[in-house]
Amino acid sequence: MDIDKIIKEAELWNIKLLKRQALLIQKYFDILLYYNKKFNLTRITEPQKVLEELFFDSYAGFFNGLSKPGNELLDLGTGAGFPGLPIKIYMPDIKLYLLDSKRKKILFLQKVVEKLDLENVFFIYNRAEDYGRGDGREKNLWVTARAFAPLNIAAEIALPMLQIGGYFWAFKGPDFKKELKDAEEIIKRCGGSLENIINYTLPHAKKERSLIVIKKVIESENRFPRKAGILQKRPFNSKNTTEYDK
Repeated sequence: MDIDKIIKEAELWNIKLLKRQALLIQKYFDILLYYNKKFNLTRITEPQKVLEELFFDSYAGFFNGLSKPGNELLDLGTGAGFPGLPIKIYMPDIKLYLLDSKRKKILFLQKVVEKLDLENVFFIYNRAEDYGRGDGREKNLWVTARAFAPLNIAAEIALPMLQIGGYFWAFKGPDFKKELKDAEEIIKRCGGSLENIINYTLPHAKKERSLIVIKKVIESENRFPRKAGILQKRPFNSKNTTEYDK
């Protein structure tokens, strides 16, 4: 992927990249496609789609005028590093924490960070639920999640990790309304308040996307997040909360 093309593509998102940032994206792009054959990191492999649907989609909040909520970012279920690593490339001053429960993903991310010579990037090899019940609780001002889980599950995990005043950015597709409806009650119980919904369209693919922004306004109830496995089997659904209160 040519550096000039990367810079020009970024302009479609109203994102201005320096040449050194475009070079980092180019290197990351090449590493991703190379290791994807070994680690099965993404099903998106066509170069234009990788650039648009993985890299630049990570910048959707900034394209739409949001400012960073803090100087430290925790990316949940980061997988191949999206949106965390592209954001780090765009905002090199932030501390980035990449959390994933799959060791092969952490090993890949360590390789990327080493080859890109990025500083202040830290790796958390853990289940997100366990981290949110322990060391990561009420600690962060900014948490992101992309292709992580339905919103009612993602919110139950992410919101207890936030300090009051922090923000959760959930990257979603066009069918976010049902997910948001199902998540209303758990967002409330975990101390969150819906702050913003940003709808946008990928310039080339013409696919609709949404960024759900939730602010932490009060402390989360102590019992959330529930233990790993439980919330996936019994996700908190706003339509019927009685069984969760027994």
